[in-house]
Amino acid sequence: TSGRGRRGRSFQSAAGKGVYLSILLRPKLAPSQLMPLTGLIAVAMSRAVDRVAGTHSQIKWTNDLILNGRKLCGILTELSVEGETGELQYVVAGIGFNVSQREEDFVGEVSKIATSILRETGRLISRAELSAAMIEELDALYTALRSGETSGYLDEYRRRCVTIGREVQLLWQDTKEKVTALDVDEEFGLIVRRENGTVETVRTGEVSVRGLYGYVE
Repeated sequence: TSGRGRRGRSFQSAAGKGVYLSILLRPKLAPSQLMPLTGLIAVAMSRAVDRVAGTHSQIKWTNDLILNGRKLCGILTELSVEGETGELQYVVAGIGFNVSQREEDFVGEVSKIATSILRETGRLISRAELSAAMIEELDALYTALRSGETSGYLDEYRRRCVTIGREVQLLWQDTKEKVTALDVDEEFGLIVRRENGTVETVRTGEVSVRGLYGYVE
């Protein structure tokens, strides 16, 4: 019940109401490929919940799962690198799904952006079934990583990405900037057009993205 999100923020993880797991991966990737891996995991988790709950989840760049405009699942990836060689030793992917929370289970600012499968569908699904689907999809993703055949995941990410085509705010340190999200590149960077017309790619860790009027919109 002490979940942790990006930048040390807490992730509300009420006991018995969600699926919260960490998985250890040892992919043969360069550390610079962590961001694509996070995006690929988002696609895998989106597939898992849609299969079990019959939903049509979307992805907010870079790795939040969205259902009806609210956050359904968060994903955090961390890595360990060998000091002398710089080789990637392992990746830990932490995944938190909101399953059966009701409105009163979310407190503070989280209540404005978060949701659960129960809130959006009215269905109380099996957490064990969702967990099994998550592991199956992660296994399929790992197979694709080993074979180098992940282009289908990128295509699906673009189809599911609710950020693409919207005017959004880039949040960087203490500044906010309105931009238009154009696309996601092959390394899962967000291609944006600034108000002065210049086009560039931003990376997670550098900035966060919010809608102009809410979490997504």
